Amino acid sequence: MGKNISKSLFYKSIIASVDQAFLSGLNFFISIVLIKMVSKTEYGYYSIFFSIILFVASIQAAVINTPLAVLLITKEKEEKRKYVGSLFFGQNLFLLPLALIGVVGGIVMWYFDLLEPSLSTIVGAISLAFIGILLREFLRAYFFADEIPKIVLIIDVLYVVLFIVLGYLFYITSHLNVAVVFFLMGFCSFLIGILFIKRNKWEFSCNDIKSSYSENWRYGKWALFGVIVTHIQSYSYLYLLGIIVSTAAVADVSAARLLLMPLILVQEGWSKVILPHGSKLREGNNLQRVYKEQIAISVAFAVIVMSLVFALIFFKPLLLNLILSAKYENSFDYLFYWGTVFAIGFIALNASFGLQVLKEFELISKINFVTMLVTVISAYLLIHSYDIRGGLIAIIFGNTVSAIVLWYYYTRATFLKKI
Repeated sequence: MGKNISKSLFYKSIIASVDQAFLSGLNFFISIVLIKMVSKTEYGYYSIFFSIILFVASIQAAVINTPLAVLLITKEKEEKRKYVGSLFFGQNLFLLPLALIGVVGGIVMWYFDLLEPSLSTIVGAISLAFIGILLREFLRAYFFADEIPKIVLIIDVLYVVLFIVLGYLFYITSHLNVAVVFFLMGFCSFLIGILFIKRNKWEFSCNDIKSSYSENWRYGKWALFGVIVTHIQSYSYLYLLGIIVSTAAVADVSAARLLLMPLILVQEGWSKVILPHGSKLREGNNLQRVYKEQIAISVAFAVIVMSLVFALIFFKPLLLNLILSAKYENSFDYLFYWGTVFAIGFIALNASFGLQVLKEFELISKINFVTMLVTVISAYLLIHSYDIRGGLIAIIFGNTVSAIVLWYYYTRATFLKKI
């Protein structure tokens, strides 16, 4: 039985990692194209607004996707159909009006010249794109929670292919820019998403929507608080760099992070698998197995991170020529800092996943709030003194505090059965 579980986990992890490879590869490719086509300032805008997309997606994950991953396994077939359908249609009831407000806001800012024309266009494009982006993210969360990662892979491969085709058409006509990239993300996600929505016979009613969101909110309210403070902790340096230093500084540090993009696909692939896998083992009263698996993957990830950092530094001349450009030479000065950020951040995240499996969302949120304050205050003080390095040191410090505290409580919860 144990061997079957391990094989199943390994298989799903591989599928999830391959899936994330397509998405990370696309994001990597987009960044390279923009680095070579647009100014540092514009690439800085892309980095900042892409972090906003991640923030909105994390809100969806907190309120809908994470509780879905934990609770779907507890539902019977008919109950499952109503539960998933209610979450999906309830999401759209909130999303569509908000997207409309964002598009109108972008038009108003452009018409009255309240922002640079490029910024106003980006605001409108992102607002429209959120409809498709969150549709595809919901489908991905559902099929991962239902433990059918192959469907997720199909969805994302089709999305990547469609994006590349349409993106190339804009590229050869010299109309590819940051706003177009964000619009295509939403448009391609929407087209692919509606194909798979038709395959699911989900049911819902107003009472079902209220019931499903009430159930999710028991855990989602703390997860929502948690993702907000986690986002602030993870991206405060980016916003502070843009405010205190410049968007060109944002471009430099983002280019360094870009070189470590393969680490993100491993991290994201694991995150999609561990919650439903851990929840299944929780139902079978086998939590210590999850704990040991997370320790093993944390150690392996740290080794992979530092190996990749040294390889990137060794191949600096080649990477400057093929991926970046001479104007981003300074980005290599921040690789070791980013490697440390990824390694310690993953270790902290793994403990957080374990506590999510145990449904300890309130505890995670409280811990994240404290470490967020530590990170933001440190970033503000250190950026003023050390610019980009100060921001990265602040993230490392915050992640270290977070990892220590989260693993302490996760260990207690696993072996003492209570916190």
